[in-house]
Order: sequence, then C-alpha cells, then structure tokens
Amino acid sequence: MTTETDHRGRATEHAPGPSGPLSGVRVVELGTVLMVPLAGQILGDLGADVIKVESLEGDANRQVGPGPHPDLSGVALNLNRNKRSIAVDLRTAEGREVLARITATADVFLTNLRPSALGKLRVRYEDVRTWQPQIVYCRSHGYGSDTPEADDPAYDDVVQASSGLASLSESVTGEPSLLPTVLADKVCGLTIVYAVLAALFERTSTGAGQEVEVPMFDTMLAFTLVEHLGGATLQPPLSKPGYERVLTPHRRPHRTKDGWIVIMPYSVRDWDRLWSHLGREEHRAVLAGLTAHEVKQMAPRMYAWLDRELPTHPTAHWLHTCASLDIAAAPVTDLEGVVSGPGRSKGVLSSAHHPVAGDYLRIARPARFGSPLEVRHEAPLVGEDTLEILSEVGYSHQDVDRLTAHGAIRSQLSPVEAEHASGERAR
Repeated sequence: MTTETDHRGRATEHAPGPSGPLSGVRVVELGTVLMVPLAGQILGDLGADVIKVESLEGDANRQVGPGPHPDLSGVALNLNRNKRSIAVDLRTAEGREVLARITATADVFLTNLRPSALGKLRVRYEDVRTWQPQIVYCRSHGYGSDTPEADDPAYDDVVQASSGLASLSESVTGEPSLLPTVLADKVCGLTIVYAVLAALFERTSTGAGQEVEVPMFDTMLAFTLVEHLGGATLQPPLSKPGYERVLTPHRRPHRTKDGWIVIMPYSVRDWDRLWSHLGREEHRAVLAGLTAHEVKQMAPRMYAWLDRELPTHPTAHWLHTCASLDIAAAPVTDLEGVVSGPGRSKGVLSSAHHPVAGDYLRIARPARFGSPLEVRHEAPLVGEDTLEILSEVGYSHQDVDRLTAHGAIRSQLSPVEAEHASGERAR
C-alpha cells in the first residue's frame, strides 16, 4: 500500500491491482443525511466510483455535529469518503441534463427522495432508464410505493415507532422508547447495499437493469420480527409476538462492586457451570432436567439471582470468572472509552489525515477482505469535483461557464487548490 497526493492535494492510498471488488462500477448517489449516503460509502469502500450529486448548498449530513469546516462535519468525514462531489441544481433544465449525462455512464442510481420529489424532478426509474437502460435504480423511503403512505415523510424516529421497535422497551421499563442511535437509517443503508449487489449480479447474466425498492418500514419490521414474531408465526398463533428471553427487565447491564457488566449465560451448560462455580446448588437443582427452551423461559428468574451475586465482587473478578467458565461477558464501556480504547486497539479506528480537516479518526470497513480499506478520495467539499466530473462526461470549459452563469452548478476549489491557484497567479 502506498500513499500519494492527487492533483487536488488530497491524500490517496493505492494498492496494487484493482481497487476493490467493485472496481469499475460507477454509482450515482442522489441521497441525503445518512441512509443512502451510508450505502454509497460502503459501495465506495468496496471500490465503486461514487459520484455524490448534491444541491448547491450540499447534503445535510455535512452539518451533523461539529466539524473543522462548514462542509465537513465529523460525520461527513467518514460518510462521504471514497466519493466525488458535484453540486447541481436539478430544478433547472441544465442541471437535469448534467445528471442525465452522468447517469448515462453509471451502473447504479441511489436515491432516498420521496416519490413526489422524484416525480417533480423527473428522476423516477422510468426517466432514468431512458438515460441508461441497464441501470440498477434503488430508491428507499419511508413506506412502500404501493401503500397510502407512500409519500409520507419518514425519519428514523418515526420508523422506529411505526415498526414496533420503540414498543419493545415497554415490556422492560413500562414505557416505549427510541433506541439512542439512528438504527433504521443504518439497517436500511445495509439493506440497500445487499439489494444493489444482488441486482448487479443478476445483470451479469441477464444484461438487464431493474428498479429496486427498499421501504424503511418494511425493512425495519422484517428486522424486528426475526426473533419477535415467535409463537405468532403459526396460524392460529401459539402466543403473542415477542421473544421472552429479551423482553425482561432483568436482561440488562448489572451492577458490580465497582461498575457495570453484561454477562450472557446462554445455554443450560452455562448457567449450570456458573451456579456450580458459585456454590449455588439450590439454583442448579432448579435447572435439573429442564430443556433449553424451558431454561430460556426461566431467564427472568435466573437474571434476578445473578443480580444479587454481582455486587459482591468488582467487574474484573467477574470477567475472569466468566473467561474461566467460557461464558460470554463484557464490561459496560461508554462511547468515549470505546473510542479511546478497544476502538483503536482492535483496529476499528485509525488515525488519518484530511487535507482540509486535518487529523481525524477513520472508521474501518467492517468486512475484511484480503487487502485493507483503500481510501482513494478523502471526503470532498461541496462541488469540489464538479469540473472534473463534467469534463469526464464531455462538457467543455465554455459549457461549464454557461452552466455556472445560469446557476445550474456550483464548483469550488479545495483550500489546497485555491492556494495553488493563488501561487500560479502570483507568478
């Protein structure tokens, strides 16, 4: 792996041979905030050339949280890596023509605009496939296009509520709650990726593109019901939906003498070994002869017994005990501790340098291939690659001047380029 500086002054890493499994695939990302941009980031990390089509003001994820530059929040530094940015006003005829010419060179088109917006901008599948008949066109929004709610606004919080996810905590705490992470956006982003890869694979044998739809509600309901449909799977149902083992207030971090720990005695063997080690023969006697299913139903009782044991010793003692018994356990680590500790030591986070933002923490690609993550482009500023991309699809300098004068595009130099241009003018 070698690190070089490209013509824009951006640090790039190069591995010998193809730059990832998706090398040669071009993706147009017309998406905002997190769901589609996450899918674009993953496809870019896998080697695809991802062209991020933004409004003249830029994607909202550029302002999610603090950052060193108005275009580069901490979130955007990782989310927009391995992408090139072009800023286009799609409300103009010229801007739409720019998108059409770029898409004609692409394999994949990603969007999370609502159906009404897609129709207004004339970038529905029916429109886009006239530009590129073999396009894999993937759209993701709140609800299926064949439902009355197809055009309703939907964000992570709303989908957590409507899909039943927020209600799960009611069994534990007495009140529904939202998971303090944008889970729906991220799960849907992952679903978009595997759906697109499957469509690309099918295209290799049929030669045909297709429209792929990933509704957030459908995705999150399917995700939630993997285990929670349970006894309601059969008709008539054997029980209400819900997986008993996890819907108990005792399944939670437990307090130790000096902190918190999560212990997961999953099997009959695990519980038996633990009670044997602690000399709790009365608990072992309760387990005797029970099936694995019956033991899972006793989880609330088991966790209640465990709750009385753990405060007698510090966390380190229990971690050592569980390791000796081959029982899964982990200390409860806060975000700051994870970032500064295991996040780095396990290689999930590494130090990187952005030519504009400076030093930052890079999140690793979680899927491990034979070669390490290759960052071919650090996160661009809004429209930083506009001129380069327009040149690739046949626009001349005069065309660019015309588009700029009509307000159809926005291009900007990175600070490195601006400094270089200033030096050239001075000479």
